Amino acid sequence: MSSHTEFHIHHDAPAVVGRRERLGVRLLIVADGAFVAGMIFSYFYLRGLNANGGWVPKGGHTLAASSGWIVALPLVVAAVVHKLGTKSRSSASAGIVLLAMLVGLYLQWHQLATMPFIAKDDGGRHFFEGAYASNWVVLGGANMFHYIIGTFLALGLFIRRSRANVDPTLEYWRQLTASSWFTWIAVSGVLCAITTGII
Repeated sequence: MSSHTEFHIHHDAPAVVGRRERLGVRLLIVADGAFVAGMIFSYFYLRGLNANGGWVPKGGHTLAASSGWIVALPLVVAAVVHKLGTKSRSSASAGIVLLAMLVGLYLQWHQLATMPFIAKDDGGRHFFEGAYASNWVVLGGANMFHYIIGTFLALGLFIRRSRANVDPTLEYWRQLTASSWFTWIAVSGVLCAITTGII
């Protein structure tokens, strides 16, 4: 089995392919950004509305403001390390990005699995304690989505850096494209941490 793989996929120039791929990812970021903005708007709208004291009902639970930052930190680390690693092109930086994504994926999953604001009604059915809990779960789910996509991307970058022989121009554009995604999910993670920090 060969340790190198040659890629001959496109008939267009590598720079053209790279720009096209980056445009596609940026359009995905715009769409995803609209969803995140909508979730953040809903959080503050329902918090301000607080209909019948339903934001955090009497006896309801909340998470510490720091919990959002704990989950956002691996996203920021991955974005910064990837940005620095594009200059050095080392497999170590790709490995650190992958590790950061895996750690963040676990942290976000753990928060969602152990959230304290699920109650039971008289029939034994589970429900969220209030609007805060529902919104927190939606924002946590957005972070989880970003971690899942980011993990697959980081794994692909790690494998390609260590095994593939890719056109340098195409690789340059693909690193810029990945950088756009990692930067966006870091910004999204920070925005979600700021939002959930305001209870």
